[in-house]
Amino acid sequence: MKLNEKLFQCRKRCGLSQEELAERLGVSRQAVSKWELGTALPELDKLKLLAKEFGVSADWLLDDTQDEPQETKQETQPPAEKTTWVEDVPGVLGRLLRRYGWLFGVYLAVAGAGILGIGALTGYMTRRVFIGFGGDLDFFPEMAEMAANNPVSIMAKVFMVLGAVLLIVGIVLAIVLKRKGKNYTDS
Repeated sequence: MKLNEKLFQCRKRCGLSQEELAERLGVSRQAVSKWELGTALPELDKLKLLAKEFGVSADWLLDDTQDEPQETKQETQPPAEKTTWVEDVPGVLGRLLRRYGWLFGVYLAVAGAGILGIGALTGYMTRRVFIGFGGDLDFFPEMAEMAANNPVSIMAKVFMVLGAVLLIVGIVLAIVLKRKGKNYTDS
């Protein structure tokens, strides 16, 4: 039995979908599909993870002459344990964290700063428009109320809050992941 057939058989035996296996290994579902179709081969580090996940040896996976594993550890060995909280994060966010690590936090902080700046600029420009129509807003309370409660001003405040939250979360995430010191790459 060839490697691609063994991967398909082991994945089915473990009751995993291609997407679930891909998330556990930190690769895309398309990579798992290519491995099972035989159009691509897993890299050495992924091969080790596959063997551990399926409870078989890497030698058995690579040996085309052996159809059944000599020792099936699958029933006695629990699934491979996850080593950090980053590997528990599901979906797109989890893939980004595993792929870029602490740099994702930096990207998030930069995006948050940009959104915060856009919100602040929009709020300032909206206030300037109302000052241009009515002069000083302190002398015209109706104009000051319109400047504060129009949809553009409210949107500017929402952008500022969202930007500030993203900035803070990004900084904290970058610091935490950098201190962990592990590189999460989707090689």
